[in-house]
Amino acid sequence: MSAGSPRASIVVPLTGIPTQALRCFEGLAAQCEHPGHEVIVVDDASVGLDSLLSRLDGDVEVVRSSRRLGFAAAARLGAQRARGDILVFVRGSSTPASGWLAPLVAALDDPAVGLAASATEGDLHMTPLAAWSVALRAQDLSRGAPGDPPEQLFFGELALSLATLGMRLEQCSDSRIRPPGSRTGGARRAPGEKPELTIVIPTLDATCDRVRACLKAVQSNTEIAHEIVIVDNGAPPQGFADPVNAGLRAARTPYVVVMNDDVEPLAGWWAPLRAALDAGAPVAFPLTVEGPMRDDFAAWCFAISADAIGEFGHAPGTFFDPTLVVWYQDTDLLLALRRAGRPPVLVRESRIRHGLSQTVASEDAELSAWVRVQVAADRQRFFAKHPGLRSAVTHK
Repeated sequence: MSAGSPRASIVVPLTGIPTQALRCFEGLAAQCEHPGHEVIVVDDASVGLDSLLSRLDGDVEVVRSSRRLGFAAAARLGAQRARGDILVFVRGSSTPASGWLAPLVAALDDPAVGLAASATEGDLHMTPLAAWSVALRAQDLSRGAPGDPPEQLFFGELALSLATLGMRLEQCSDSRIRPPGSRTGGARRAPGEKPELTIVIPTLDATCDRVRACLKAVQSNTEIAHEIVIVDNGAPPQGFADPVNAGLRAARTPYVVVMNDDVEPLAGWWAPLRAALDAGAPVAFPLTVEGPMRDDFAAWCFAISADAIGEFGHAPGTFFDPTLVVWYQDTDLLLALRRAGRPPVLVRESRIRHGLSQTVASEDAELSAWVRVQVAADRQRFFAKHPGLRSAVTHK
């Protein structure tokens, strides 16, 4: 990695998975000094990368975002700090092979080439529209920059935009990059092993970047045998209670975790929660770091035993009260646990990061209006159910 005025600026947006990020950095560090280049890492509200990023030397600039931007916006944020005439984007913390950079830069010596794409190791016939890294001239990013597509479509839309300007996409077979592993070491288990944990994740869009980041963090940091139940209830939106109830009915393990789709567990998160449940807590919840936290019950992520699901459920086969559609389910459960003298237990040794209700705070006007109506109705139903309460505050 060179200092001075580089010819190429390598922009690497990161969200998590330290082991994969480390492999990516090792691949970048192995590139030759020529062509001259700099590396710009965009910390896109990442999870678990602080220690790794703090060890990067002065040849790497780290740009941080306090909220999750998504790949397209994070790539453009990094490009704003670039000094090179050529931008090279790397997605998914993929790992460049030796000699990866030079062919990408050389391809742009041809003025007819607008976008140069690397070849994917292990799948050399993959369409360059789905490449793990591409290069383009910095001046062409603004001329052909797409809107805000999902990560896997960003390069393809960029290529189509540049094609309208008369520039073609070229795949560089000599530029090889290894895709990120579909599974991390912590997620690999022996086939047929009986799972002990079910993680229930309700979401309005199982394909969005937020859910993918959640799943990556779960797979990377959950070391025991587990299952993941994703309840996609976006067509049409069903609220929170019904999707969670459906996910819990699908669970077949002694422990269950209910997790918002904007939660990302950190390393070592599960064992302390399991210990709290084994010690007698019906419900345990982790510490939320780098964001707002509730000490009484932070219900955006909580663990519960199968026995407690039956003991504290609203009805057989129904855990949350389905009349509380979007809001107040956590307070309703908290009151039931307190009445039993067994309140939720905060386990500070277990840590997560939370996006703080990104779905409820949706920018979609129709969805936002529907949520507001449901919250108002939920409030009325909650106080009708608990008339002795004057106020309650919940955050999911």
